[in-house]
Amino acid sequence: MSDRAKSSEMPGRLLRLLTLLQTRGRWSAEELSDRLGVGRRTLRRDIDRLRALDYPVRSRTGPEGGYSLGGGTKLPPLQLADEEAVAVAIALASYGGGAAEAGIDSARIKIERLLPARLRGTYRRLADSIDVWQGPIEQSIPDADTLIELADAATEHRQVSFMHERRDGGLSMRQVQPHRLATLSGRWYLVAFDCDRNDWRSFRVDRINRVKVGHHRFEPAAIDAVDFLQRSFAAARYRFNATVSFGISAVELGRLYYGTIVGEVIDRADGGCDVHVSADSLDLVAQTLGRLLSLDVEGVLDVEGDEAVLKRLRTMRRRLPE
Repeated sequence: MSDRAKSSEMPGRLLRLLTLLQTRGRWSAEELSDRLGVGRRTLRRDIDRLRALDYPVRSRTGPEGGYSLGGGTKLPPLQLADEEAVAVAIALASYGGGAAEAGIDSARIKIERLLPARLRGTYRRLADSIDVWQGPIEQSIPDADTLIELADAATEHRQVSFMHERRDGGLSMRQVQPHRLATLSGRWYLVAFDCDRNDWRSFRVDRINRVKVGHHRFEPAAIDAVDFLQRSFAAARYRFNATVSFGISAVELGRLYYGTIVGEVIDRADGGCDVHVSADSLDLVAQTLGRLLSLDVEGVLDVEGDEAVLKRLRTMRRRLPE
């Protein structure tokens, strides 16, 4: 029986059982029953079903007995619906940099190999067209079909049009050359060249709909999407604003701060620096300020901001034990 035929007949619990058997040499019946949440009789039936699918599950009685899987056995192709495959790519792409980067890349490769052939191209195009900028998390999951269309267009260098919802709620039709997808603090952005405005722009993907991929191709540009987003957001001014003044330089602050500061950092003539934070989300501003103010430095000179921001900071302070 082929791997595809096997996997099409295998429900989720059997896949979990097969996965457990592959993780170590031997399992007792009690351990497997506990892990799967089933009784011994059900476990025996599941073992028989695996054997019927040509998986060599071996059993041994006695104190050292249990179940094991014969050598050379491979998992069947991973059966994922299109939206599930996209969700896997999103989850892995949302973690970047740091000590885990090599492990994440390895996991991406392994999952790609397990995917059915018809999904590998979609998964690879989506995963390869994503850049990550880590920061405080404010999750916003875009439409999976929209992500796939934009990723494919960026990969194939095809111009697209779409309806974009502005921050004020208004709608506008845009014609762009899509270059990269990027994540910032749980939100997804498309970095593209706006044909009508003759300039680079970023668009929140969850505000994009009615995507139409055209036939016109464009020459790809060597743009760093993460750097572009970082500079764009640092210079922008949104609904909620605050400034933290430090007695240390921007370089020193960067050494102490884990991750990327979501804000504009400006050195002052006295050797200190100011961090301007701006966003439409009060939560995002408060979380960023919380991380900045939690740094173990003797040099926080002042905190200025909108009344709503300062009120949130006072609320955070009251929550701390005396």
